[in-house]
Amino acid sequence: MKASAPILLREFVEQLHTLFTEHLRDDERWERIAALLPSLLNSPDLHASAKAWPEHAAGERPRNLLFYEDPVYRFVINGLIKKPHEGTPVHDHAHTWTVSGLMEGEERVVLYRRADDGSQPDFARLETLEDRRVGPGHVDVIAPYVIHEEHAGDRRTVSIIVRSERTGSFPQNMFHVISGKVTQAPGAGQFPYNLE
Repeated sequence: MKASAPILLREFVEQLHTLFTEHLRDDERWERIAALLPSLLNSPDLHASAKAWPEHAAGERPRNLLFYEDPVYRFVINGLIKKPHEGTPVHDHAHTWTVSGLMEGEERVVLYRRADDGSQPDFARLETLEDRRVGPGHVDVIAPYVIHEEHAGDRRTVSIIVRSERTGSFPQNMFHVISGKVTQAPGAGQFPYNLE
């Protein structure tokens, strides 16, 4: 018997509640969340639902569709659509943990590290740690302050993301690789969306 997208989401949230009640280190908890995410990424019902998820208008940044925000543990579950060849700036997620899973399409993911001592808050010299292409089913755990960027390939991409808290209300670092300039921005906005 197949489960509809809302039922799958509810079951996934129940599994997350169990993890948040356990006494785990943050890295352990988020690795275990990453191990659970394929239950959503591989769901035919969620794939069917994603066909109706709204895309952002031309000139707008990709929007995080807010499927769920937990009233107790504060984690959120997002959907994110990138149009073909669309990407993110080089950025971090500040103090938050993120698990991101690719459901459709292919993306280029680049991870960086600081090559300077971090003493200048508005400057960073970055080195590339990894530059890889990923496809459906790929899951990344992004720890706080990990510097990265993602770019969609020739088709739109659809991701499911679990974050330790809602973005958009606190500053995140944006890195300009060539100039070394570092700026702050509030991060991706959250747009409530009911799964059907």
